[in-house]
Amino acid sequence: MIKPKANKLHLSKEEEFEILKMVLDKFLWIGTISLMFGVYLLLSPQNDVGLGLLVTLIGATLLLIFTSVITKQFDYKK
Repeated sequence: MIKPKANKLHLSKEEEFEILKMVLDKFLWIGTISLMFGVYLLLSPQNDVGLGLLVTLIGATLLLIFTSVITKQFDYKK
């Protein structure tokens, strides 16, 4: 029989938010890089416009999704 550990660490809300920010910041960089790469593909003459538009839309979608996740987790003071 497996015993449950009684010495688990519990994080405060501020610590949880700081970890969330660090993790989601990496995903925001991925969205920004894919957005910039998509714009590069759109502007380069030897590539297909559809591919550049697709990569740009994927990057913009990633940015919007992860930005909304971050703003929902942020505790606004009124």
